[in-house]
Amino acid sequence: MSTAHSDVSEFFRTCNIRDLHWFVNTCTEYFIKLGENNVDASMITPKKFIINRDARTISFPAAGSGSSSCIDAFKSLTTCLLDSAAWDNNVQTAKQSRIRCRNTTLIALDLIYNKLVEDFPTAQWVPLAREHQTSILLTRTQEKSENILQRMSQLGMLSNSTPTVHTRPPLSGKFGNHTVKPKQPVTLVIPSAGRSSRFPGHKPKWLLTQPNGCLMLVDAIGGLDLRNVTRVVIGVLQEHVNLHCGGEPEAILAAFADGPSHLHSIEIVLVVIEKETIDQVKTIERILEAASVTGPIFLKDCDNQFACPVEAINGVATLEITKDVLSISIPSGKSYVSLTSSGAITNIVEKVILGNTFCVGGYSFVSAESFRGHTQKCREYQYLTSSTDTELAVSDIIWLQMLTASEPFVSIPVSKYEDWGTLSAWLDYTRTFKTLFCDIDGTLIKNSGQYFVPRWGTQPALEDNVAHLKKLHERGRTQIILTTTRPEGWRELTEKQLKEVGVPYDKLVLGLWHGQRVVINDYAKTNPFPSALAVNLKRNAGDLREYLEY
Repeated sequence: MSTAHSDVSEFFRTCNIRDLHWFVNTCTEYFIKLGENNVDASMITPKKFIINRDARTISFPAAGSGSSSCIDAFKSLTTCLLDSAAWDNNVQTAKQSRIRCRNTTLIALDLIYNKLVEDFPTAQWVPLAREHQTSILLTRTQEKSENILQRMSQLGMLSNSTPTVHTRPPLSGKFGNHTVKPKQPVTLVIPSAGRSSRFPGHKPKWLLTQPNGCLMLVDAIGGLDLRNVTRVVIGVLQEHVNLHCGGEPEAILAAFADGPSHLHSIEIVLVVIEKETIDQVKTIERILEAASVTGPIFLKDCDNQFACPVEAINGVATLEITKDVLSISIPSGKSYVSLTSSGAITNIVEKVILGNTFCVGGYSFVSAESFRGHTQKCREYQYLTSSTDTELAVSDIIWLQMLTASEPFVSIPVSKYEDWGTLSAWLDYTRTFKTLFCDIDGTLIKNSGQYFVPRWGTQPALEDNVAHLKKLHERGRTQIILTTTRPEGWRELTEKQLKEVGVPYDKLVLGLWHGQRVVINDYAKTNPFPSALAVNLKRNAGDLREYLEY
C-alpha cells in the first residue's frame, strides 16, 4: 500500500510494530546522513513526503546545502506528520482509530528523537528540533485548552468524588479454588459503569437476567478458569444502583452467591462510582484506585462469556474466526490483532479489521501499576493532540505499552465464546434456550392406561421422538419438564420406565388432569412475544422433529 501525504494518517492508524520501527529507523538514518554530509533539506515539504509501506521506502525530497539542513528537515517532518496525521479530522474512520493514529504519530516522533539522541549525541540541532515540535503542540493545545478542561470536567476526568467500596468476603476457603494461595494471584476487574447505549429502553445490560437465572454480570465470569484469581472487583454507577437495585449495593454482591460455585471462595468487591467517566479506561482507573488493586490484573467486559485461563501475563483474549465459528457475524465493532506464528501480538487496532482474529474483551496485565502508568502517558498524548473528547480504549494502552516499554503481549485463545454486546445479539442468545413441557404417554411412550392393558409402564418408547429430545437436551440449552396424568403413587415405576427407554428430563410432574393444558407466560422486551408456544401431536405419532427443531 502506497501512502502519500494525504494518507499518512492511514499508516499510523494501522501500522504494526515492525512498520513503525522501520519508519523510525529510516527517518533517523536519513537525519544522521544529512548531518554527516551537511546537506540542505530545507526543500522537504509535506506535499513531497511519501511513505510506501510495501516497498519499505520513504521518499524524502532532494536536498540542497546549508548549515540548517538537519533542523529544517526535522521541523518539516514534524509539521508534515502533525498536519497530515495527528489532526486529520477529515479521515472517514471511527474516532477510536483517529486517536490511535494521533497517539502513534507522537510516539513515532518521540522514538525518532530518542534514537537521534542515542545515535547522534553530538548534534546540537537535535534539541532545537525538539523545541520546535513542543512549540507546535503547545500552540495547538492552548487554542483548545478551555474546551478541553470543560469536556474533561463534564465527563469525570477531573472529578473529586470518591467511589464507595463494598466487599463480600469469601463464603468458603481462603484462596479461590485452592486451599493455598496461588504463586501469582490475579485480580479480575469488570468495569460495568457504561450507559448500555446498545440496549435502548432497557435497564443496564449487566443487570439483565440470563436464561440460567443469573445476572449478566455474574454469568460473564462463568467460563473463566479462576484458579489464580483471589479477588473480583466490579465497577458500577451510583445512578444504576439507586434506580434498579433499590439503592442496595449489597444486593448486587449477594447475586454472586447464585453464580458458579468457584466464586464462593473468592472475595467480591463492588466499587460504586458517582458519575459516568469519559471512557472505559477511566472507569478502570477509578476502580483500581478505589479498591487499591495492585499486581496482576485481568480486565473483562461484562457483556460476553468465554473460556480461557486467567494468568499473570501480558495478553489479550482472542478468537480466530474459522469455519467452526461461522455463526459469529464479523464483529466490526471490536479491536483486531495481528499475530506471529508463536502467538505474539504485533498489532492491535480498535474497530479496524486487520484479519480473522479479534479481541473478545479480555485483557491481561502483569502489573496494575504499569497499566496505570501507561494510561497516564496515553492521556498526555491525548491532551497534546486535542483528543480528550475521544474515548480511549484498552487496546490503546496495550499498543503504547508494546511500543514504548518493549513489553510483549501474547494472544490468549478462547473457546465457548458468547457475545451479548448488543440487544439483538443478546436476544438471539436467549432464544436458544427453551423450557419444554412435554407429555409422556402418547408423546414419548406409546399410549397406555391405569386400569386396562396396555397398562402404564409396559409400553415401548416412540423412538424417533425420544431420540430428538435427547439431541436437544444434550446441547445444554433445553430444559425438559415431563408432565403426566399418572398419579404421584406411580412415580417410582414411571422414573424406572423413563430410565429404561432413555428419556432425558430435568423435572417430572405427575398428577395432572386428563384434559386440555394451557401454558400462560408473560412477555416483555427481555422475553419478547410470543413467550409461550404449543405443539399438538397426534397420539403415538413419531413426528416430533417436524414441529420442534431449533
